Amino acid sequence: MNKQFYEFWGNYFLQLARGQQQIENLSALMKQGISGMNDLAALFRRSYGLTAPSTADNESETRPWQNAMADFQRSANQLAALWGWVPQAEHQRVVQDLETLKKKVKEQEAVIGHLRDLLNQEGRGHTMLVDHLKRSLDEQSQQFQSLMESIRKSYSKDD
Repeated sequence: MNKQFYEFWGNYFLQLARGQQQIENLSALMKQGISGMNDLAALFRRSYGLTAPSTADNESETRPWQNAMADFQRSANQLAALWGWVPQAEHQRVVQDLETLKKKVKEQEAVIGHLRDLLNQEGRGHTMLVDHLKRSLDEQSQQFQSLMESIRKSYSKDD
């Protein structure tokens, strides 16, 4: 994070620490919206060494302001990441994903319940599993018997 970012916030918090009046001023700024931002803008300009912008769209005046804003935004994002803050857009995306997944889970649970009901209605729920295990064990037993038979034959030929 850049020096001006720390200077801005340092001065801002120092002003807040100087008394309750600043906190009340901040509250008033929030209530006033854009019209109350002049003091904050002046603090920003002082911290970043900017002059008050003129009314003309002069490239030489707007470029430093844009660079300072970009630096401030980068530093604010780094600070937010350090504090574990999440951007609103990212939060909304995660909330949306969560809602989508909840809906999908609910649908899948309904399908699973329906399939279980169908199996139980046909009396095949538990019997299908038992039949499958029995077939698997029979098959493995046959394979084992055939292996033992081939080993026995190989030993009997050697004798």
